[in-house]
Amino acid sequence: MQTKVIIRENSWRLEKFQTKTILVAENGHQVIWKCPITEAALPFINAIADREKASREYLKGHFDVLCGDIEDGCLKYDYLPNKSLMQIIEMQFQQDSPSMADKTIKAYVDKIKALQSIYTVPEEFYQIIGLDGAYDNTKLLCLCRGLLDLTPRNIFVSDSEWMVIDSEWSFDFPVPMIFVLFRAIREMAVMLQPEIRLATNPSNPAHCLFARGLNTYYVPASWRAYLVGGEVGLNQMLRWEMGFQRYVSASNCRSVGRIVRTPKTRTKFSARACTRRRHLATAAKKFLAGIPGLKAVFDSFEKRLFQKRI
Repeated sequence: MQTKVIIRENSWRLEKFQTKTILVAENGHQVIWKCPITEAALPFINAIADREKASREYLKGHFDVLCGDIEDGCLKYDYLPNKSLMQIIEMQFQQDSPSMADKTIKAYVDKIKALQSIYTVPEEFYQIIGLDGAYDNTKLLCLCRGLLDLTPRNIFVSDSEWMVIDSEWSFDFPVPMIFVLFRAIREMAVMLQPEIRLATNPSNPAHCLFARGLNTYYVPASWRAYLVGGEVGLNQMLRWEMGFQRYVSASNCRSVGRIVRTPKTRTKFSARACTRRRHLATAAKKFLAGIPGLKAVFDSFEKRLFQKRI
């Protein structure tokens, strides 16, 4: 007996980037299929296959890369039963071990910094995010291959092997290394916010860096240190993120939020407050979902506000 479950459908993207990811189980064996939703996305599927092979060569010695086989216009992958690096960090927080989470993040950052890099003006990167000609000639430390989704959510760990999945946005031109780290830490701040807050204490303070809608997101001080003090500010990197989202989905892109102007530092969040925040977030989602168009209005307002601030 065969069962199919759609685990992701990117119909909000531009037609040429629209894909869906399907988990297929048959006789106890599981595989993942990545398929085009539109005919216009067929070349994108082929491009992903090529990008996976190029990424495997670039990451050799630091990460492995899961490569798919093209069958009937789709990419077919073996199912990975291992936990992602994101899930491991989440478990470390839940086990009341923020120091172990810090060590895991440091190992991740060290691996990124060990990749082949170059100081250059990343002109091709600026072009895809809509800054063609609207930048200075400052040279930045860049990964020689632009792997924008090289984040803990897309890295699966087994013993000493770190396997990278999802090479959709792996480009053959340099991208700023700090932007890859920014995307990783921002993503973890959003997805692991309850765990981050519960693990905050005087020896593990947290800084409020990001906000979106009514939500604010704190980041452990040790993580913040990877992002600040360099050549590129947080607002600039969030602007890059907005440009990339527009490249992927044009006017369908959602707000990327904002950088908090006056970051607060916390050394404690009560468990009760964390629970209340979770309930309020759930209630807010239901409220927005119940009024057609309201979420789009909030997104539009926040995008305009963000543009004014930068």
